[in-house]
Amino acid sequence: MEFYKKAKEIMDMEATEYVGGASKDEIECAMKELSVTFPESYKAFLNDFGAGDAGGEIIFGITDIEEENVVEVTKMERREGLPDNFVIINYLDDTFFCLDISKMKNDECPVVELSEDYKVTKTVAESFGQFLYDYENEE
Repeated sequence: MEFYKKAKEIMDMEATEYVGGASKDEIECAMKELSVTFPESYKAFLNDFGAGDAGGEIIFGITDIEEENVVEVTKMERREGLPDNFVIINYLDDTFFCLDISKMKNDECPVVELSEDYKVTKTVAESFGQFLYDYENEE
């Protein structure tokens, strides 16, 4: 959670467009629909922001915009073969960025990069909070 807190501190709110926070019930419903438990830093992001554009990159979350909705995007890719332990949080240049729920430890899990055939190509962050922090630091 420390990385998530740091990421929030350095966010340029002028360069971000978020849909607004999701309620605890909405977050619980999303987890139930995907049969997963989100890491604490991602739940905090959903609660604070919902989903949105973090300076040019969409972070999927809880929103009415289907192509940015974490549940809809993940379920669509699961129908195509995405393993159940991945939750898609971003898609960029034929690459999926996913939470790897199977590697949950201390209420956090890594963010991994997957190829279009759903193979892990690398771990990009040890937690969603670190993923967000690293992204915000690149801006």
